[in-house]
Order: sequence, then structure tokens, then C-alpha cells
Amino acid sequence: MSDDWQFEAGLATDKVTRGMDISDGQPSVSAGANWYPGNGFFAGASAGSFRFVGSSGTGVEAVLNGGYGWRLAGDWSAQAMLGHYQFIRGAHTTRFNYDELVLTAGWRDSVFASVALSPNTGFGPSPSSRAVAYDLVGRLPLVHGWTATAGIGYYDLHSVLGIGYVYGNVGLTYQYRAWQFDVSYIATNSEAKAHLGPGAANRWIADAIWHF
Repeated sequence: MSDDWQFEAGLATDKVTRGMDISDGQPSVSAGANWYPGNGFFAGASAGSFRFVGSSGTGVEAVLNGGYGWRLAGDWSAQAMLGHYQFIRGAHTTRFNYDELVLTAGWRDSVFASVALSPNTGFGPSPSSRAVAYDLVGRLPLVHGWTATAGIGYYDLHSVLGIGYVYGNVGLTYQYRAWQFDVSYIATNSEAKAHLGPGAANRWIADAIWHF
């Protein structure tokens, strides 16, 4: 198999997206494949289990993405990516399908700032509308395979739900050969908790990912 291809399989104690629990506090399994030959075009596909808070039954979130990456002068990089998120099975899943354009700038592969633009994000019975997410993420290599991670973001859902909220995380990653282990504490602000309920509660999550 070409080195341009990378595969992974993972198990997480919970599935959280932008501070929101989409696994109802239950473990989530995932698998993915990525094609990335270096600078230039890349593409990927993944699938992971989900279970919306308060719903019955487990579904699958399928993600398809593709884009282009640049190495700029000095320590800077940039990336543009288009992604489609499709929710399969589960109650009213077609209301949650959405597309995104994500623009990212990176510095020394340690600090990343991104803007994600979606024209058709929806939550439950709300009509699909425009949403924007802003993220700042940092990685600090430590010793013996350990890396400290932290991030903060703002999800602008005013066109969808009439709110916007702040979310963030801090954690540690340990890399051992083909295995990656992560533990993170994820939090949201009071506005998220007030409007989105228990799915926005602060929580610890851990995962194990096998790269092959």
C-alpha cells in the first residue's frame, strides 16, 4: 500500500463535536482512510457511531472531505477543505446533514487557527441555515511521546438557533508506535448549557486510535 494512504480505527468514551455530545454519553467507534501525498491535494473518508441525546438507537456519521494544502514561506502553512457530513439512521437524521468549507492557517505545526463556514447547518426541527465556527488550537510536544493540547472556539448559530457559544478543551496525547491515546476535558459556556441542555455539559473523554 502506498505511503500516501493512511488508515485508522478508534474507540472513544464519548463523541463530542464543538463541545456538543453526539453520543449520548455512550462509547463511539470510528474508522477512517486518508490520502495525503504531502503538499497539495488530499482527501479522506470516515465513519463513526453516534446517538443523539435523548434518542433511541445508534446511527452512523459519515464524513467525506477533500482539499488542498500549502507550505508557505518560513514556518507557516495553509489549508482549504470541503467536507460533507451525512447522518445515517437514527431519528430525523436528514435534518442534521450539512456541508462545510474550512480555512486553516498553521504555524510550525503547533498553532492552528481556522474558520469553518456552513450554508446548511440544522438542529432538530430548526430550518437549515448559515453557521460559522472559529477555532484556535495549540499543540506542545513534551517528552517520551507525550503532547499537551488545548483549544478554544466559538460557534455562531445565530441564523440557526439564535445563539452563539464558546467551547474549549485541554488534554494530553500519548503516541506509542502506531497507537495514539488521548484524554481531554471539554467545556462550554453557560449560554450553550442553557439552550442546548445536557448535551453541552462539561465532560472528560478518552480515546485510543490505531494508525495503520
